[in-house]
Amino acid sequence: MKYIFKNLVSFTKSEAMIFTLVIICIITSSFIINFSYGLYQNYNVVKVEEDSDLTEILITINNPELVTKEKIRECAFSITKETNNNISMYYVSPIIEPFYTKELEGYGWGGFDIRFTVKNNNIYPCEMFSENLKKNGNLINGEYFTPEQEMNGSLVAIVREVNTFDLDFDCTTNITTRVEGDERWVKIQDKEYKVIGYHTQGALPYIPFESLDNETQFKGIIGLDFIKSITRPQYNDIRLHFENTFGSAVSFPDLDIPEAENYYLYNTIIMISILIAALAAINFAILYKYILSKRTKMLTIFRICGCTKVKVLTMFLSECMLIAIPLFAATTVIYDRIVLPKLGQHFEYIESAYSIKLYLLIFCIYIAATLIVLLFMISGFLRKTIREAKEEK
Repeated sequence: MKYIFKNLVSFTKSEAMIFTLVIICIITSSFIINFSYGLYQNYNVVKVEEDSDLTEILITINNPELVTKEKIRECAFSITKETNNNISMYYVSPIIEPFYTKELEGYGWGGFDIRFTVKNNNIYPCEMFSENLKKNGNLINGEYFTPEQEMNGSLVAIVREVNTFDLDFDCTTNITTRVEGDERWVKIQDKEYKVIGYHTQGALPYIPFESLDNETQFKGIIGLDFIKSITRPQYNDIRLHFENTFGSAVSFPDLDIPEAENYYLYNTIIMISILIAALAAINFAILYKYILSKRTKMLTIFRICGCTKVKVLTMFLSECMLIAIPLFAATTVIYDRIVLPKLGQHFEYIESAYSIKLYLLIFCIYIAATLIVLLFMISGFLRKTIREAKEEK
């Protein structure tokens, strides 16, 4: 053990610059490894929150008189193609008589809802809603609207079968204008719609959005469902056009969506951090190899006195650990007590990512990795003959 301490004292005096670089390598490694883990965990928490929470926007209608079919259509078409491609469904509730009055009077007809999507500046039927109707067995006869029927505003409807639902208060019967064999027509907005299918979901009919009168007003909310989690650019795109189109007639929700650019930044920092940590460990080994090359004479004396390679290897590894362990541990304490609280001001979840067990794990991983790198480096050095070592010097 005394030779180890003598070597350290000699190291600090004769090679002060190299010793300083070794210290910098260890301190840098400690900061980088701890920070990389915390940053990665912060990123994961933010990503999970976004994935689980932000797949729907509900826009409140404050003034139905200013929210018409024509304006909704105009607003939906003004949203970029990329954003509309991520919207699986727009859903709205038109104010149509007698459905609106019946709902308010408690007749049980329920809300009149219409669903659609936007593709290439055209209104399309909502495929997700159509598939769910079929999948759940709620479309019991006929077919859902085709894209052509929706785009053309065809007067077609899917209604509830007569006498199949006690709570529909004869909705289908009341709106039926004529029946010819198996064919039925119903009256909506003073227009006659041909029934092309029957459903069992609620009491009210489903009709194409484009078949509504342009001045049709809407109540409640305008809902947008998304295929994938909404991004900040998509949110800004939708909000801009809804506020430009409707002004104070609607209230747009404030959603806490992380900037998409942050994900690229996080990933970049993580990759850089890992690279720096790896280079720091290698630099430690390279710097120490330089020190070993200066000790060729001492190594020769040890060998002459009968010191085995294993003992020499153990001595050199112990010397490295006497430098690395205290420095890494002290740097980790400084990181936790001083640096981490400041990082918490910029990264919301980074402080909760750490624990004593985690710090111990990071410490063990670093020491183990350093030992492995040094073991291979020192073993390779010791395998050389004294003559080869002197020639390299």
